[in-house]
Amino acid sequence: MQLTRSAARWATAFTAVASLAAGATALAPAALAAPAAGPSPVAASSARSTDVVFSNSTSQQLTRVSSSLPHGCWNNDSLPPDYIAKGITASWGSRSCGMLTGTEGYTTYRVTATGEQIKIHWNNPYTGSNSYNCDVPSGYTCSRSGGGGDNATVSFTLTGGPAAFKARAASTEVTAQAARSTVVRVINNSGTLLARTGAGLSHGIWTGNNLPPSLINPGAAATWESESEGVMTGTEGYANYTMAGGGTVSIRWDNPFSGSNKYQCNVPAPHRCTTSGGGGDNAFVTFAVN
Repeated sequence: MQLTRSAARWATAFTAVASLAAGATALAPAALAAPAAGPSPVAASSARSTDVVFSNSTSQQLTRVSSSLPHGCWNNDSLPPDYIAKGITASWGSRSCGMLTGTEGYTTYRVTATGEQIKIHWNNPYTGSNSYNCDVPSGYTCSRSGGGGDNATVSFTLTGGPAAFKARAASTEVTAQAARSTVVRVINNSGTLLARTGAGLSHGIWTGNNLPPSLINPGAAATWESESEGVMTGTEGYANYTMAGGGTVSIRWDNPFSGSNKYQCNVPAPHRCTTSGGGGDNAFVTFAVN
């Protein structure tokens, strides 16, 4: 675990689940709610924060490859979404989480049909000017507006179309190297699509790029991980998913530095959720939603 690892918070709103009912179309959300103007209340209370608003004004769906924060923490329920459909605007944010510090991060998306990649970078330091980059392959244009101030809101708009471009490989290896860590595996045997409506950490940080996905298809499994950060600390978090047709799946995990690990999984009737594993300092817990 790198000593400079920062905490993570993220999420994306679930809408129009019914339109995702069949085949490959279930892999992409049909719509995302338009972001509210200005920084979130939590971000605005930080010394430095950046809310990123990204508009996909192309005819291509985008799939998230990786996300990272060299400095700062993700805002709760404000993580980069796994998918951004064509014509959709998405948003996410990060903030400083220490004395005299700023926030810096990046998110990389792949054009689902072609493998071309778009990398978005933001840097809001405690001292010095804010800086931003949006690197795109040939055939695309990424314009930027805003982004000034200590609590900044920056907007990117992607336009254009695909061209020949070789995708860069991205590592999503799950690791457990901290004093306390929890790998969460969710098996969706409910027969319905699960769409994430919120995720966050009360203690610790997200491990690398291992974040709760936006969608868990019927019959599929998803894995994510959080870990402790700092001396004599643990990790605790949650992820909430809405079921197609109604109802919420709420998952909680708590791996403290002292004391026993605790887990919760609440599902609407007549569904059931079973829990297995989850012991030890570097725990692996499995939830099965049936």
